[in-house]
Amino acid sequence: MMAGRWKQQGGASLVEVLVAIAILMIAILAFIRLYPSGFLALKRAGQGESATRLAQQELERLKGRQDNLPYIIAPVKYEIVNGQTVLVIDPTTSPDDLGVQPNLPQGVPAEYASGVNRVRRIIGERVNLGAPAPYYGYRYNLTEGILHQTAFAPIAVPPVAGGPEWDPIQSGYLLVYGNPMRRFVMDSDFEYRWNLRTYEYGIDYERGKVLLRPLRYRPIAYKIDYSYRVLHEGHEDIRQVSTVIILPPTNPQRPFPLWVDLTIPVPGRDPSEYPPANEDPAFQGIVPDSDSAARLFERLASGAQWDPDYPYQYKVVNPLLGLLAFNPAGTGFYERYWRGQRPLIANIDYNVYDWSILREEHTVPSTGRIRLAFTDIKQYDDLLDNQTQYKGLGLPGIAQPNQPDIVLVDSLTGQFAYIQKGGLLPASTLSLGNFKVDYMAGVLELPNLRGRKLRILYKAHEKWALAVQKAAHRYFISHVLEGMPVDACWYDFEGAFEGEPVTKLYFNRSEAGKTVLLREYWYIATGDSQPRRGVNGVLRISDVPDGTGFVYADLNELHPNAVRWAPEVTGVAIRGVQGLSLKVRLYYEPEGRKVKIDFDALLTRKD
Repeated sequence: MMAGRWKQQGGASLVEVLVAIAILMIAILAFIRLYPSGFLALKRAGQGESATRLAQQELERLKGRQDNLPYIIAPVKYEIVNGQTVLVIDPTTSPDDLGVQPNLPQGVPAEYASGVNRVRRIIGERVNLGAPAPYYGYRYNLTEGILHQTAFAPIAVPPVAGGPEWDPIQSGYLLVYGNPMRRFVMDSDFEYRWNLRTYEYGIDYERGKVLLRPLRYRPIAYKIDYSYRVLHEGHEDIRQVSTVIILPPTNPQRPFPLWVDLTIPVPGRDPSEYPPANEDPAFQGIVPDSDSAARLFERLASGAQWDPDYPYQYKVVNPLLGLLAFNPAGTGFYERYWRGQRPLIANIDYNVYDWSILREEHTVPSTGRIRLAFTDIKQYDDLLDNQTQYKGLGLPGIAQPNQPDIVLVDSLTGQFAYIQKGGLLPASTLSLGNFKVDYMAGVLELPNLRGRKLRILYKAHEKWALAVQKAAHRYFISHVLEGMPVDACWYDFEGAFEGEPVTKLYFNRSEAGKTVLLREYWYIATGDSQPRRGVNGVLRISDVPDGTGFVYADLNELHPNAVRWAPEVTGVAIRGVQGLSLKVRLYYEPEGRKVKIDFDALLTRKD
């Protein structure tokens, strides 16, 4: 009896246990497959929260450097000009156009001409020249300069062989220039100012000429922005131009001002070979008040010596990281202008290389541990969604095997570290000592860099990008609608003057959704024939164009009883149009979808 009872309590065999485990694993896997979207959603929610914090930090960072905000951030497109593929400003591109640029030239990767990369031309980023600091320059020799990191990086800059060089803005590269110059509207046939200074210029709108002053012992270059009218297919267009005019030294003669033709930049040519705008058969004159001029800074090779008597010089320390050095002589330097003296400042025009290269600024804490906003950082050789291998940040000028997947920049010294697969690449100038990188967690351990301020560049999976858009600091009133420049607006002056119901102020599609301030304006209201005056009116530009193909701000939003603009009071209906919008845009592509999240602020550069 006892023996039978023990027999009935016999255990399961090893085979039965293995079969049971296999069945259980199959059930668990089947359960997980039923809910992959739930796990993915949790992951994305975590990334979304981190991305939101990063965007808010970026917004606060830009608020903290309001003095340094650019004049405008403009859309661009690739074109073939003079046999070269160049980036040019494209006012017809809407900020919400995330598709690939139409008619993209062959050989240009679509990732640089789609999504948020359609809007990446930085114009007029201001630099207040502070105290000089040491940095590693030519052949890693310690040198001194006023260091500045551009607000956004990496930037696209061509290499420089040596000597001073001025790059035409139409080539899509770096340009550095000083304070705006004082303008005199003149007639080049009858007027001349022998005492014109280097902070002044004359312009003849009808003949397309400018009066500029040379130097005696060195060349001087000027950046001239202007718009000119042309007859095109039966109507008048406006073309916007940014050109460079170089005047040679006059020694042994004294430097007297010269009348020279305004030119049209041609990529691949020296500025002295640019064709004059007034030789265009369709030329109809310069648009009044569309012009501005500034003195260009000389760009020196990295090994060249600073001139202690000439502060208008700079060097590119690391173009990929947006790191520039200015002549130490610029510290505390005041230049003359028509109202006395003013501190020397620099303004920078450049293109952001790729908004999908994420950037963060951190001060290394006492623990030496930095947690990035994103997890799942792209590591060199990672498998991407399209089943190709990730080959680093794709920075130009660096061979494929040596492409970093993370870049660290010391904000004080300009030293940089290129990291690939958790190791330090030989091209680095910043020593990290013992360090670790956790790509999945987005964590850097840098115990030897405690207290150092770093800018960190990297990419995250799902093509996350952080971009910035900004309205123009000023919009000028264009005389025509078709072909007006990116920083222009237009209203039907003739229609308003003749009493037609005109209440719209038109802008290029590039300005869709932005907010503007009308400093002073006049309008006619219903039932009142007397013009009314308004000041500091805030209007939002429409997201979609009307039948004209342009977006607009409608006066009726401010004054529902407004009938039309009233230019008959002073000859113009609007004086002073200022852009107020600054937008930080998060963008990513989960499973091929394009998703954008915007963080808006009313923020403009301080004058």
